Amino acid sequence: MSTTVTRTRRHELDHLRVLATLGVILLHVAAIVVVAFKDTRPDLLSQFNLGNLANTGGRFAVNCFFMTSGALLLDPVRRFVLRPQFLRVALPTLTWIVVYTLLNIALNDSGRPGVRGALKDPLSLEPTELVRALLAGPAVYHLWFVYVLLGIYLMVPLLRALTDRPEPERQRLLLWFLTLWLVAGLLPRWGAWLLGERFPVLYAMPLEALPVGYVGLFVLGFAISHYRDRLRVPSLGWAALAAAGFVWTFTDVWWAARDGESRVFAAYDNLLPPVLMLSIGVFGFFATRAWGPGPVWPLVLRTSELSFRIYLVHIAVLHTLRVTTDLGPLLSERPLVGIPAMFTAVVVISWVVSWLLDLVRPLRRWV
Repeated sequence: MSTTVTRTRRHELDHLRVLATLGVILLHVAAIVVVAFKDTRPDLLSQFNLGNLANTGGRFAVNCFFMTSGALLLDPVRRFVLRPQFLRVALPTLTWIVVYTLLNIALNDSGRPGVRGALKDPLSLEPTELVRALLAGPAVYHLWFVYVLLGIYLMVPLLRALTDRPEPERQRLLLWFLTLWLVAGLLPRWGAWLLGERFPVLYAMPLEALPVGYVGLFVLGFAISHYRDRLRVPSLGWAALAAAGFVWTFTDVWWAARDGESRVFAAYDNLLPPVLMLSIGVFGFFATRAWGPGPVWPLVLRTSELSFRIYLVHIAVLHTLRVTTDLGPLLSERPLVGIPAMFTAVVVISWVVSWLLDLVRPLRRWV
């Protein structure tokens, strides 16, 4: 039976988008702790692992953003027009690049470091370097996600030609696409992670022409969502997959830090098996649930609508709190208290700023 979704709002994906928004804030807060204590050869019960635990808990977020976008934008019953969809992401991003540039100038003038990224110290850049920083980026470190998303948007009209096909041709084409992604994009990456230089990359140049990177996650999100009835995976199965990925990510990062290895952060890679298992498990748990057009809490719906703006804003809030308030030292010195305190502050302030900006109708298109 075909499982094409209806035109109604997917409230289960609203819940997932809110959870992913909280997750990405959590991982950026916790990453500060992980970096601060990565060279301490930590025991299981350690400040490093407090940060590692929280960081791992948020690692599903970015992959779920990609998969959620794919589930919605590749749905053949939903209308997609490239130009407005592209501008809906590109224009606010450009606005916030300007905001981050001005913020970094102000921080640098006060003797504080700017937000990490190509525009960390914008006044030190020559005009050609400034253009390169904007185009090659990321201008600010968390905006890499937006750069990738915009690139995928340019491919959506081609991908829609695949998902618009009738069954069973659509299913065969999706399976073929995801197989090519696995062979060309994932297996070489996994082999290099597990075996290092011992892993031979055969026929590397032909593989580079095949689907690689996050476009595969985009298509995978559509496939899981569209064929959710055929998959017949119970909620417990998705939860178990996510739990296995969580444990694997946490332990691999901890063991690398404990043994003093240089690859401490390798298992945090979004396209390696640990985080893929975690994020696919979380996405499948939500995307295959039959919540459909049912009611959703107003706060959840509003936060889902504000999620992209919150993503753009939250690093400015986090960095400013870190370098100008006592929350910064608290986070680095007492993570058991600092992580929840900083996380709560960033969530609340980012939500309020995003909500206030949304109230100004002329600004909505630009921020």
